[in-house]
Amino acid sequence: MSKVFIQGVINNIKAKSTPYTPITEAITNAIDAIDKSGRNDGEIHIQIIRNPQFVSMDDDKLADVTSVEIFDNGIGFNKENRDSFDTIYSQLKRSIGGKGFGRFFYLRHFNDVHIESTFIEDGKYKHRSFDFGKQYDVIVNDKVSNLPGASETGTILRLLNIKGVKLDKDPEIISHRILEQILSYFSDPSYTCPQIIFEDDALDAPIVLNGQIGTRDDSLIQLKKSDTFTVKGIKLRYKMFKILKPRNQKSKIILTARNQAVTEKSLDVYIPDFYSDFTEDALVDGEKISRNYIIRFYVQGEYLEDNVTVERDSFNFGEKHDPLYPVSGEDIEKAIAEIAKKEFEGVVSLRSKVKREKFEKYAQSNIWYKPYIDDIEFETIKANPTKDDIELILHKVKYERDLEIKQNISQLTSKNKNYIEAQSSAKKLIREVKDASYSDLAQYIAFRKSILELFKKTLEWNNLGEYDMEKAVHDIIFPTKSDSNDTVYDGHNLWIIDEGLNLTQYLSSDKNIFKENKDRPDIAAFHYGVSYREGNDSRSNPVSVFEFKRPGRYDFSNLSSREDPVSQIVRYVNNIRNGNCSTPAGRAIKVSDNTPFYGYIIADANTRVKEWLECEKNFKPTPDGDGWYYLQDNINLQIKFITWDKLLKDATVRHRIFFEKLGLEG
Repeated sequence: MSKVFIQGVINNIKAKSTPYTPITEAITNAIDAIDKSGRNDGEIHIQIIRNPQFVSMDDDKLADVTSVEIFDNGIGFNKENRDSFDTIYSQLKRSIGGKGFGRFFYLRHFNDVHIESTFIEDGKYKHRSFDFGKQYDVIVNDKVSNLPGASETGTILRLLNIKGVKLDKDPEIISHRILEQILSYFSDPSYTCPQIIFEDDALDAPIVLNGQIGTRDDSLIQLKKSDTFTVKGIKLRYKMFKILKPRNQKSKIILTARNQAVTEKSLDVYIPDFYSDFTEDALVDGEKISRNYIIRFYVQGEYLEDNVTVERDSFNFGEKHDPLYPVSGEDIEKAIAEIAKKEFEGVVSLRSKVKREKFEKYAQSNIWYKPYIDDIEFETIKANPTKDDIELILHKVKYERDLEIKQNISQLTSKNKNYIEAQSSAKKLIREVKDASYSDLAQYIAFRKSILELFKKTLEWNNLGEYDMEKAVHDIIFPTKSDSNDTVYDGHNLWIIDEGLNLTQYLSSDKNIFKENKDRPDIAAFHYGVSYREGNDSRSNPVSVFEFKRPGRYDFSNLSSREDPVSQIVRYVNNIRNGNCSTPAGRAIKVSDNTPFYGYIIADANTRVKEWLECEKNFKPTPDGDGWYYLQDNINLQIKFITWDKLLKDATVRHRIFFEKLGLEG
């Protein structure tokens, strides 16, 4: 035969594999050898060999696994099997799904491979030993001798000196992972798998893998169901196993070929409620216990056998739709997912109920989402959603509902419908619009409530400096050093002072709007004309000017103070009336003699401030006694003095009815 560079073949293996792959391959070959022998007392021994040089003072620590030996009492390496091993892509095992390539995984994960075998040839027992070559010959050091005293055939495969990634250290985990790879052999009632015995000096006693599988409640792996199903005319079979002690593993769909796992997909990809293991109560040896388990679906069929790749790590038909193949991997997995959903309907429903409760609890404090809870398909939502997940999902559902309403309204108004159809559609739309409006209003009112709570908290902060304190409350009402050109409608909270302040043509916050001086009103608002406009003269639109004084500050009432807020307001108004005012962009702000001006002083008031307002500034108290006002007719100016507490109280009172109706109180 032509020479092939063995190491090159190994280096070019693209298959995703682990150190368990060659062990599984060896077991599969051992099962084949036993089946060929025709014996019904077949045995396979898996011997774990650990690093003999490892020394530990800790009894709980185990040495790394360095080598693995697999023994079987099968037919042995007779000439036919020897020649098949020596042939790349051998067709000897084609009838049972063999591709003649799997043995190359031996050298993918182990440095050396040695084989010893007893077989019968010409009616005589013979012994053969050889190594797996790494250069141009698959078989090297091939030695055959007569074995006159022998009475049994069989093979020992030694996988020596593991490379790179190690096996697990815990022998129970190793045995469990091996068993999961070959479960298909135990899923056919008509087939009796040879005894497979796992041996490790770290164990008190060998583990018989066959004994791990059964129908008893204490069996670690249980075959729960086996049945056929059809996908686009392709007939397949599945085996459903319950696996106890899953060790953080997930329920999976496993597509197999030659009774080996080829591809696997977590069930939660299709059914999120399979995200984690399940819990059940069981009666074991008369004792009621709670235990965890997962589900594994193993899928078999000629379609899989015919289309598995030579590396047996994938299928020719691929994951997604391929026009060359009638069925994709995804098609098969989705079909199994539907079976799983029916088999575990109760569990899925319970977990969906738990998710719904989480969403409903979230909506209790975010009530604008209440109308959308019933629109959610909870089975499709991943398990254990975070608050961010819930918010994102609900927001998406709300957006989709709002979009649908707009489209329906457009259709209703654009199409010619008879009266009855139009009336029916309109009634349905009115209900939908009502829900959407409720949601939007609730969200808006909840936002305002949060702002008022923040505002209240800010007024209580006493550890801030004077500047920081004033800036903090100022920024809540309207960001400092900004104006309406760079602040969107919902970027300020002027409604705390007056809802009418939302109807403005231009707003300036702590910016220089005067041409000839550096005065910066805390806020200046130039309104659209609503009640005060005379004719078409927009210059009669009202103007509001605000001056804030830090909560807890009273020294502005002293005679020596340079920050007399009343004088400041009057000065700002006179500058505006004199035409000495423009926007930062340079656009002139024009007023007329009849333009009404409103001044707002927001500050705290003690006894001295009250005396100053009433006796020195001629302010009159408001009926509630918490505020004061003053009229300066010559410049059309009305000034209100409002305490911070009154500002908060009045804003809260205005919104209380909304808070109560929407369940936002408390």
